[in-house]
Amino acid sequence: MHVTGRVGRRTHWLCSTLLAVAGLAFCGAPAAYAETPETVLVTGSRLAQTGFEASTPVTVIGAEEIKFTGTLDIDTLLNSSPQFVGATNGGSTANTVQPNGGSGGTFVNLRGLGPVRNLVLVNGRRFTINGTNLTTDLNTIPTALIERTEIVTGGSSAVYGSDAISGVINFVMKQNFTGARADAHVDFDSDTTTPTYSLDLTLGSNFDHDRGNVAVSMSYLNREPITRAELPYAAANVSDGCVTMASFSKTFPGTPNGASAANCATSGGIMGLVSGGSTSVPNSDMVPLIRPGTPQSNPALNAAYAAAGLSGIGSDGFIWDDAGTTPRPFARPGDLYNLTLLNYMQIPQERWMVNTFAHYDILPEVTAYAEFHFSDNLVTMQLTPSNIGGATILFNTNNPYLSPAMQALFTQLDLAEPAGGITSVEGAQTYHTTPGDGLAAINTSTRYTELGNRINTSDRSALRFAGGFRGQLGSVSQDFLSDLAYDIYYTYARTNETDHNIGGVSRSRLQNAVLSVGGAPPVCDVFGQTMSAACVAAVSISSIYQTKAELAGAQASLTGTAFKLPAGPVEFALGGEWRFTSASFDPDFFLNSGDVAGFNGSSPTKGNETVKEAFGELRVPVLADLPLVRKFTVNGAFRYSDYDLSGVGGVWTYSGGGDWKVVDDLGFRGQYQHAIRAPNVGELFGGTVLNFNTAVDPCSSGQPVAQQTAAVRAICVAQGVPAANVFTGIVQPNPLIGNVTGGNPTLAAEASDTITLGAVITPTMFSGFAASIDYYSIDVKGAIAPLSGGLAGVLNQCYTVVQDASSVYCQSIHRDPTTGQISAPNYVTVGNANLGAIKTEGVDIGAQYAFGIDWGLLTAATDMAISTNWTYQFEAVTTPDATKPNVKNDCIGGFGATCGEPDPRLKGSTRFTWTDGPLALSLRYRFIGSVTDDRYLLPLRNGGAVQALNTLTHPVISDYHYFDLSASYDVTDNLELSGGINNLFDIDPPVLANGASTGYGNTFPSTYDAFGQTFFINLTAKTD
Repeated sequence: MHVTGRVGRRTHWLCSTLLAVAGLAFCGAPAAYAETPETVLVTGSRLAQTGFEASTPVTVIGAEEIKFTGTLDIDTLLNSSPQFVGATNGGSTANTVQPNGGSGGTFVNLRGLGPVRNLVLVNGRRFTINGTNLTTDLNTIPTALIERTEIVTGGSSAVYGSDAISGVINFVMKQNFTGARADAHVDFDSDTTTPTYSLDLTLGSNFDHDRGNVAVSMSYLNREPITRAELPYAAANVSDGCVTMASFSKTFPGTPNGASAANCATSGGIMGLVSGGSTSVPNSDMVPLIRPGTPQSNPALNAAYAAAGLSGIGSDGFIWDDAGTTPRPFARPGDLYNLTLLNYMQIPQERWMVNTFAHYDILPEVTAYAEFHFSDNLVTMQLTPSNIGGATILFNTNNPYLSPAMQALFTQLDLAEPAGGITSVEGAQTYHTTPGDGLAAINTSTRYTELGNRINTSDRSALRFAGGFRGQLGSVSQDFLSDLAYDIYYTYARTNETDHNIGGVSRSRLQNAVLSVGGAPPVCDVFGQTMSAACVAAVSISSIYQTKAELAGAQASLTGTAFKLPAGPVEFALGGEWRFTSASFDPDFFLNSGDVAGFNGSSPTKGNETVKEAFGELRVPVLADLPLVRKFTVNGAFRYSDYDLSGVGGVWTYSGGGDWKVVDDLGFRGQYQHAIRAPNVGELFGGTVLNFNTAVDPCSSGQPVAQQTAAVRAICVAQGVPAANVFTGIVQPNPLIGNVTGGNPTLAAEASDTITLGAVITPTMFSGFAASIDYYSIDVKGAIAPLSGGLAGVLNQCYTVVQDASSVYCQSIHRDPTTGQISAPNYVTVGNANLGAIKTEGVDIGAQYAFGIDWGLLTAATDMAISTNWTYQFEAVTTPDATKPNVKNDCIGGFGATCGEPDPRLKGSTRFTWTDGPLALSLRYRFIGSVTDDRYLLPLRNGGAVQALNTLTHPVISDYHYFDLSASYDVTDNLELSGGINNLFDIDPPVLANGASTGYGNTFPSTYDAFGQTFFINLTAKTD
């Protein structure tokens, strides 16, 4: 039925936005015009449902929202929705090189449970997968073809199988497209005016007297890069520090006043941002293993230091002048190197994509259908030049590039080495030096700027096919097994990724190149900025790795009415499914051996898993048309999954729930779901991977003063940190700490229990209004994660919680005994295990209202539509180790090195849209609640030692309020112009020090708008 006029326009808006505050908004004619209720297939069930009868809440984002936000990358729109927590390492700002695939990939984090715990579907079927973690790269989703995006909260494994722990994101594509449509788009930011261009062309036609339809869509996207240097707040490499009151700024580094954090206020200063950076500098920072005046030194060594002018060096050692002839003590902060200035803040991307959708009615009972996808994504990451930091390098004591005074110092350092000698591991080679052998071991940190920036180019191609048959089988009888329908399909997807790295340094080649061979001068002079072309050629190295992921699956299902009860038909679904997934990661020799500095080393990964499943679903109407019971329906679903994994085997998932329609205006709903997630190939078979993450070593001077306790000192000494070095800068010269992860083939499946309870209000006397409130609780047991959740968790457990040097946490931390640094080759070992638990709980609130206005600029009557969508969270708790259930990280309302991305209690948005004939104006308001630094929040909640808020630089990120303005105008029936401004008032993101976050660019760019105002223009031309 076609509806025109104001009512039709209003209904079109409601259906296109599909806010789904009450399950799924009824999409069709208004009730006054509908002859019979229409059923639609709702994500979260295989049974078609009418109107607001979905027992599981489904939030829906329509195509209109994509248009009004100028969305090209769908993750940007999803991240602004209250159900999602930001994912900095998955999106346009993900300037990280990920071993095992995923560089430049785009992922989302539903309910804050991580990208691997949400299941991405297209038209209700699994789509492409990427990397060894088998997630879907949202770069492969054709945004221009999206009709709507349906988001289901909580475990849906009984319906869709593994991975649906936090929920399901189902992209429903435009179907039965006819004619031609072209979309040209450009957007740019106010800070740098860097453009992104896209062009989409879709052609579709019916054929054979409308028995079939085929549509082909082609898409091209080109996104230009933005470096951190182009954004003033991101250009500096900032740290926490005490600054003078006059120089304090929330955005830029101030002038240090020299006081510690504990004494900052009493000294007349204020905690603020100070220039930080790395001691890996182009002129080489060298820290002798024995410093002057220490108990390990001797008179001859002290005299050699004095003769070289280095008697006053501290824990940072000395730095060379540009000529490499004269050293001097290293001075903070002036000598620190800004290791982020040239890094990309927005990574460049070039994407080609082709999608085809077709179906043909072979017989009235048989429809053949097929979907095809191909995309190629070329993404580049850029990092500052490679460094080898804190490495013990051996130098000839008679090195000809040294002055006589420095040769004498190196000779005394050689003679003062311990009797057992010193062993150094560089890449695949091991070196050993003993006292008096003519080799001096020097802890050396050098930034090899002569090699240029590090560049990783990731070329990822994805191919996917799905095809099958569906249709009606009729009925066995009118009252038994009636309205039977079937769907049988096969799907295959494959992703190939090739990554090229340039700008790396070979650790072993460098060690060899600084030593004399046969009495000849060493190839490399690394004192000062003196590297020759021959040296660059000798030590530079390129590397390559390939990642492949493959998914094959087949499914057959039967739906229909089993029989009829007085309250209505009993509907069912039965079926079976088979899935095969495999993945491999193949690094070259240099990455595999760990010989490359500048790019993370990793071992090969290869594995596969197969599952066979049987599933069923039932919906039973119990009561109908009674006082206070307009309709009461219960439902249930099950799935049995048989995995070929020793740690998983056969597992059951199931769900049950009900809908109680009290009257036409009010209804209640509830659902319980037990879901599982089988470990993926990377978690099972992943080779060891070296990662570098920002964290504070508790044995260093970065440890908060309140936590520099005797207990922590004792653990540090027990681990091998020299007593004199504890709580000094020598223990951590670099803000990044290496940690090694790897697979575990004995992992079991994760299990989760989800409860949702809600109420739906659709008042018949208040036409155009609908509202809902839904409580959710997701409880994950046996969560698969690195030990204690990762690097920050291990450090926290070892030094703050357990405080036992013999614990598994402390034993996983490996240090250089000469300096106490966490260093090669083992760093912190963080293996996978079914360790902990995760629980998140909250309330979703939504409403929408559409009404007419008897006034307009272009027409006599216009439409107003209002929609709002909010989430209030009660808790977001992680238990890192199930054997210690009382040790919890309650991160709701927090952010930081342990909690990660900001996870506010309250987040939401409201949109106002006014339609006046061909003109539509829309204003969106976005709200992100305040969050607190977890360095304060977690000790407070766990009853530990809490440092005062004024000893932290930016302890609280206040509420953020954004406004976005957009408009569209139908120039003709076939030509539409739209555009807008996001972040209308140019609100800057919060600026945070390195130690305060795991974000990027001194902020959290996937949570807060990182590029100021963004402008977009879109032109759509179409024919029928």
